[in-house]
Amino acid sequence: MQHSPIQPTPDATPPDTNGKKVTIRNFFANNWIPLIIFSIFTYIAICFFLDVQNISHEHLNKTQQLLQEIKEGRDAANETIKEIDSLRNSFSIHGLLLILSLIILVSCFSKPIMKLLNEYPQRVFVSSIALGGILAFSIPQYLYSYKYIGETKDITTSLLTVTGGILAVFTLLKTHQKSELEREQLDTQKQKDARDHIRQLHNSYSDRFDKAVTELNSGKSKDAFAAVYKLVHLADDWLEYKDLSDNKEDQNKLKNRAQKETQTIIDILCKYIRTMPDEYTEEDLKYIESLDATTQDKFKNESEVRRLIFSEISDRSSTVIIKKDEISTIPGTWSNFDFDFSRAPIFYPLNNLTIEKGNFSSAKFYSNADFSGATFTQTADFSWATFAQNVRFSGATFAQDADFSWTKFAQNADFKRATFTQTADFKRATFTQTADFYEAAFTQTADFSGMTFTQKANFNGATFTQNADFSGAIFTQNADFSRAIFTQTADFSWATFVQDAYFAGATFVQKRSFKDAFFKNCAPTFMNEILGAWFSVHRVQEDYIFSVSSGSKPIQPGKAELDGMERQIPVGTMLFDLDSGRISEPAKPIEESDSQEETSSK
Repeated sequence: MQHSPIQPTPDATPPDTNGKKVTIRNFFANNWIPLIIFSIFTYIAICFFLDVQNISHEHLNKTQQLLQEIKEGRDAANETIKEIDSLRNSFSIHGLLLILSLIILVSCFSKPIMKLLNEYPQRVFVSSIALGGILAFSIPQYLYSYKYIGETKDITTSLLTVTGGILAVFTLLKTHQKSELEREQLDTQKQKDARDHIRQLHNSYSDRFDKAVTELNSGKSKDAFAAVYKLVHLADDWLEYKDLSDNKEDQNKLKNRAQKETQTIIDILCKYIRTMPDEYTEEDLKYIESLDATTQDKFKNESEVRRLIFSEISDRSSTVIIKKDEISTIPGTWSNFDFDFSRAPIFYPLNNLTIEKGNFSSAKFYSNADFSGATFTQTADFSWATFAQNVRFSGATFAQDADFSWTKFAQNADFKRATFTQTADFKRATFTQTADFYEAAFTQTADFSGMTFTQKANFNGATFTQNADFSGAIFTQNADFSRAIFTQTADFSWATFVQDAYFAGATFVQKRSFKDAFFKNCAPTFMNEILGAWFSVHRVQEDYIFSVSSGSKPIQPGKAELDGMERQIPVGTMLFDLDSGRISEPAKPIEESDSQEETSSK
């Protein structure tokens, strides 16, 4: 069954521009607020019009009367003119009040007016043109009829110009709205494209990460070597988040994501360092030289992979600049990340590298450990670490604290010319073989309290800018502090020296204490054929404590004088004035000094 199409009824009203049917009933139902506003405005306008018309009639009649009076006599001319001006001023005031009322009315109903502009812009546009044209011709005619103006041409032109200006502003606003809409659409599309691009990059990063981790843990040195490069470059790509988006919120999200992903990569590399090589034991690492050539080659390849990890970390770490004993640090791209090498088996050299955060606590160093020329930009933690064979820290720089507390050095430990810019903590450390700190520099506190030096301890030429604490230390073999400089307190109280202790050429600027120190076989040497120890004359006698423990070889006291000040210091040593550079004669034994004083008095 076919249905005939529905035909429009004769009374149907065509839809307007917004697609809504307009009837008289719907029009009043939907637009009652604007109609009320229009009615109020019309009422006010009529009232003002009637008021102005009354004033105009009065003004005309009064003007004619006054002009007649002017003809009658010159004496009343000035007063008449004043009255005319007063009437015109009154008319001007009423016109101004009308304009102000219109402004107030528009401001009170700004929202409905703006709603009309948004909903019916074309109607408002056409109405403005029609109203402006009507006013442009009616107002001049009205003013001319009541003799307020002469020619109407100029004012008509002005009103038409104002109307045209209003229309131009309206057109400009519509154009601006269109441009803003297009710009917002463009920005939205751009942000969408950027997010899609970021999403695609992240997916590719995830694929690269999975493949690299698989290669790193494949057990093949060649694959692991390549995987290290892939992972560190992936971390670099993550940190380039600034180039991916212009939106600040997106940039913050990308930054947090980049930091997290980079730390994950670093954790994986550090975990690889902490893991024992497959199929090998600690005994194999201790005696690598005794293994067959094939196995040694495998160890060499594995060493190169692990050294590469440290090398890549070094390239992204801070740069330390030392000028005139001042240290400045320029952060690297990986400076703010955490590195954990604790309990790691280290069997390869790490010399001439920059290590950002050297957490090697409880690590075990097999073969010869080499940190010569290395730079530790932040805290270097070697507490409870074990060095099974020789270790070299010669020329190393510790920009922050260096913690070697409870560390075991099974063989020789070389710290020649090492620089400790912050606290150097060697409490309870054990040096089984030679401990060489030749010309090492300790800028802050150096704590060697409770240490055990089984073999020779060499501090020849070392510099201690702050306190040097050797209290309770045990020196089983020779202890050499020749030419050492102690700028602050040098504390050797309760220390034990089994063999020779050399202090020839040492400089003591502040307090020096050997309280209850024990020299078992030999008295300490404060002078030789060339050098003698120096003591500051500006310290009081109580700052120089040489009262060793009972049973110890004594420190032979002597007397020295400088600038009228006398001090008891070890025989052969000298007093010095740091300000003037003057030094005293070598201290003579107290008995000899007393006899010389008695002879001079006689």
